[in-house]
Amino acid sequence: MNVCTRAAAILTCSMMLLGGCATHKADAPPSQTAGPQPLDRESLVLLVNDKTAECRKEKDQSLCTNYFSDDGRFVRLMHEDGAKREGVWFVDDSDRLCILWSGRIKPLCFLLYEQADGSYTMIKKGKHISTLLDSVDGNPKGL
Repeated sequence: MNVCTRAAAILTCSMMLLGGCATHKADAPPSQTAGPQPLDRESLVLLVNDKTAECRKEKDQSLCTNYFSDDGRFVRLMHEDGAKREGVWFVDDSDRLCILWSGRIKPLCFLLYEQADGSYTMIKKGKHISTLLDSVDGNPKGL
């Protein structure tokens, strides 16, 4: 291998490594680091902006409905007990969907991965926290 070819190979490898540092592999489950990529900013906004989404919390399989308003307001309604919680949603500089609950100072941020069945897994620090199951335009439930 000549000097130019070797330098190009080293530069390419370095760029790949640096690119990997800029992604969220630490947030991704090990099975997804080599496969599907998380949704980018534009895809996240298209997915949730002014949408009502049915969701499932993976910890206890409880079901909820989320409304993501076009002005950044967020409302979650738990199906089992009718508990309502409010906050704001945004997409951060790392292309994560974030929710800042009212009265809190630190947002919860997730990478989202589209699944074959059309649902989206919500990953936080490598753990599958919740799943967006389905969504409809607007706020038909008046959240």
